[in-house]
Amino acid sequence: MSDWFALTTRGLEFISERELARLPHVADLERGYRHVLFSYRGTAALLLELRTVDDLFVHVATWDGIARPRSTLEQLRRLGGLLDLEVGVAMCSSVRQIPVRPAFSVTASFVGKRNYTTDEIKAAVAEGIEAEHGWPYQPNDGAANLNVRLFIEHDLALVGLRLGSAALHERPYKRVHLAGSLKPPVAAALVAMAELRPGDRVVDPCCGVGTIPIEAALIGAVAQGGDRDVEALNGARANAAAAGVAVRFQQWDAQALPLAVGAADCCISNLPWGRQVVVDADLALFYQRSLTEMRRILVPDGRIIVLTSTPELLQAHGLACENQFEISLFGQTPVIAQLRML
Repeated sequence: MSDWFALTTRGLEFISERELARLPHVADLERGYRHVLFSYRGTAALLLELRTVDDLFVHVATWDGIARPRSTLEQLRRLGGLLDLEVGVAMCSSVRQIPVRPAFSVTASFVGKRNYTTDEIKAAVAEGIEAEHGWPYQPNDGAANLNVRLFIEHDLALVGLRLGSAALHERPYKRVHLAGSLKPPVAAALVAMAELRPGDRVVDPCCGVGTIPIEAALIGAVAQGGDRDVEALNGARANAAAAGVAVRFQQWDAQALPLAVGAADCCISNLPWGRQVVVDADLALFYQRSLTEMRRILVPDGRIIVLTSTPELLQAHGLACENQFEISLFGQTPVIAQLRML
């Protein structure tokens, strides 16, 4: 059995797998829907530095035959009582303090139809753990010492203990959130797509609260972001300060960037979708003008990585699409596109 599993955004599994593969002492990588299984013999604390995964767990069990009928709830209650959590608790204790009698939470998600809810799954598993281990159940995950996670795909369930005290996607620096703001692991995946070198100059023309340029700065890029929204920029500055990185933010119109030709090695942006964020101009015209500006400020071999729900608006503008794939986000299926100059 693999020692660990990471959960990730649907569509970004290959990027998370690639990040894991670059770590020393990682082996037996197995990519699946929204998860990556792997073995690891290194220092557990190093895994808490992963950027593109949503969360990370010590793999304590795999349960088969988790079917649709409500009778499965009794099966889950029984299996919860049979969980061997000793190794997982020891691993968590290597990176943070765990009480002798820890309060625990249960989180669950599933793929496929069920005749029971996630709340009923959590209650059933919690009853089994309480009965066997005598630990107090804490429904509020934020107040628990340990999190037991069930990821159920059809009739198979991965069961794990979260390594960290909070989910990895909950970056401590993300103090300010606004509509359309990206989850940090998605922003980190966009940055990973760019294959940046230390010192590369990165510009995000529609930076919002700064998640993309902050993630770029955290891996050594010289990052800059701008937005027309003053409130968003104030949030971006607060988030960058909390992250401990120097990112230059300024108010601008992405359709007329106040930057010189060759000012950027790479542009990375979550372009407005016309849903979470409203733009003044017609969306097609906005894309035309902003992409033209990105192309103008890039060095000749520069790269553009964008997230959008309207990939048809990326055509032309002197750019060619090298790679494009769909992800799940905000209940929608936008695409990440990798563009190069013609």
